[in-house]
Amino acid sequence: MSLTAALRDLNKLNAFVRVAERLSFTKAAADLRTTPSVISKHMKELEDALGFSLLNRSTHGIVLTDAGEELFQNCLQMLATLDDYVVKTRNLQTGPYGTLRVQATSDYARCVLSPLIREFVGRYPTLRIHLFAAPDNVNSVDDGFDVIVASTKPSVPGLVDRDLGGIAHVVCASPDYFQRVGRPKQPQDLLDHNCLVNLSTAPKDWPFQVASRQLLVAVKGTLSSNSADVLIPMALQGSGIVRVPRYAVNAELANKSLEAIFEGATASPERVCAYYSKAKHLPAKTMDFVNFLQSSIGVRTKSRGAARVPST
Repeated sequence: MSLTAALRDLNKLNAFVRVAERLSFTKAAADLRTTPSVISKHMKELEDALGFSLLNRSTHGIVLTDAGEELFQNCLQMLATLDDYVVKTRNLQTGPYGTLRVQATSDYARCVLSPLIREFVGRYPTLRIHLFAAPDNVNSVDDGFDVIVASTKPSVPGLVDRDLGGIAHVVCASPDYFQRVGRPKQPQDLLDHNCLVNLSTAPKDWPFQVASRQLLVAVKGTLSSNSADVLIPMALQGSGIVRVPRYAVNAELANKSLEAIFEGATASPERVCAYYSKAKHLPAKTMDFVNFLQSSIGVRTKSRGAARVPST
């Protein structure tokens, strides 16, 4: 029998990799839907066949030996090679396949991604998409998402980004508010108004571009929140002036329940990106979706930005 015959037992190798990742027979067994005793048996048989120890077991837990760590790294490289082969072959033969997990902030998911995803799924009927709505500018996510659409980089390591363009903002309030308090005539007048501030976004000061001059207005008010979904109803109720992404209030602007001010001068430094794994070979579902987003969002955003001329 070849000395490497033991390494051809994929069940035992798979069990070893899971133990090395979890450093626990119990957790590895739960992942593999078996029992700790079966995992322990696999590890003993693998070590006996190889002729050296892979794990040091103690009451404090499991630690990989030097040989075990080296075998673990080799297994990871081998599995990565197999993953690349499967992904490349599936991309060539089937295109987008399986389930695509996407995360975005709640208002962006509702207003921008939802209609686009409907169009994307129409192109690939066998693809399933799970769209997860998160609080504004959430920065703590798990690593189970294929694509994260956000204006700030997520905390997940190993991600690359694709710029989708700027996020157009609007400063607006209800007609009732303007009737009661008056309408500011220039951005600096906002200092005398009750402004509804989003605590989770940057910049905290509201940015404007008047002719060629950039201006930051240090707004303040009696009401604030970490969510545009909370601030918009406050503005509708006449509580104050709000600065929010235009996509979040398109309907309210159209039916005139909110009125925009300083439209030519409102600056929008915020940008949105699609974040995804920097793996060498990505599933077609991921790359096709990112490319689709960039063509559907990025190009339109750039064309709108080029056409906009700041004014007071």
